[in-house]
Amino acid sequence: MKIMFIGAATSNHTMRWVNALSEKGHKVLLISRGDQVDVKNHISTKVKIVYLKHGGKLGYYLNIGQLRKIYKHFSPDVVNAHYASGYGLLARLARVKPLVISCWGSDVYDFPYKSKFNYRTLIKNFNYADAIASTSIAMAKQVNNLLSSDRTVTVTPFGVDINKFVPLKENNMQVPTVGIVKYMEPIYDIPLLLKGFAIAYDKLKVKPQLYIYGGGTLLDEMKELTKSLGIENAVQFFGTIPNYEVPKAIQSMDVFINCSKQESFGVALVEAMACGVPVIATDTEGFKEVVVDKETGIIMQDRDPNTMAEAIETLLTNEELRNRYGSAGRERVVEYYDWDKNVDTMIELYHSAMKGRV
Repeated sequence: MKIMFIGAATSNHTMRWVNALSEKGHKVLLISRGDQVDVKNHISTKVKIVYLKHGGKLGYYLNIGQLRKIYKHFSPDVVNAHYASGYGLLARLARVKPLVISCWGSDVYDFPYKSKFNYRTLIKNFNYADAIASTSIAMAKQVNNLLSSDRTVTVTPFGVDINKFVPLKENNMQVPTVGIVKYMEPIYDIPLLLKGFAIAYDKLKVKPQLYIYGGGTLLDEMKELTKSLGIENAVQFFGTIPNYEVPKAIQSMDVFINCSKQESFGVALVEAMACGVPVIATDTEGFKEVVVDKETGIIMQDRDPNTMAEAIETLLTNEELRNRYGSAGRERVVEYYDWDKNVDTMIELYHSAMKGRV
């Protein structure tokens, strides 16, 4: 199959999709804005990349002619635009068909509510598309809420490689450890984690460590917060790490935590569960879809640091519970979030779009 993939070459999501599709033997052409270049060469050499001349938001309008020419020359069997607002708009204006639009999150949760123009633009993009894909069930429901209809939205989870994200055969760590892999940005609410950890740290007899992987604009502020909470010696900031180091980082933890204020999915939680690590997550639609409360981890019922502390204490003081949640989490990932199967689901959607509107 000849697939024209339109998305940001700088995104890990784009990289994983195009690499996986090419590995399955498909001819993939990636179209990306000129200001979103894969400078680290994470995208496979099997994937041909064409960068559009114009960057920025205006690029979605200024690149219409160029995209149209590329489309005619490549003559794809199917086009997949990733990000329903920007790249979905470009695909519609360039009149490419058959078109699958993949939603990511902010394009359906934030973009349409900023103005009436944005809302109408998004609806036109969806109505033009032959098929719509969503990372999660929660986001699929949001699309149907916007469309005020029950149009089919196919869930194509952004799963994990279950051969890379695996449980350690034996955990020989002497110090109990909780951790997170997330950027230091307001939406991810790292202060909640730090405050909850500080409360648990004071109560626990065996003092745990907190590992934080990720950079971000709030990194220095978070370091200062650990000092004010008196836990600076118990918290280690590792900064941003390459994707290939993430499995090892997660495997170093006894408990994995994600405390975002809003998430349409929860790929970091899926990665942790694949590694057999029990998880603690805040009460967001995306997290509740991934984590089964009291079976693969703990879903907090509020955003109180004391609730976070209680969850940390519960898991760190009960090895049997950690093992049970970890095993159940791994089984859930294998069943629902095996990346290879997720890619096959997307390919099936491509074939359906080629046959007609889904």
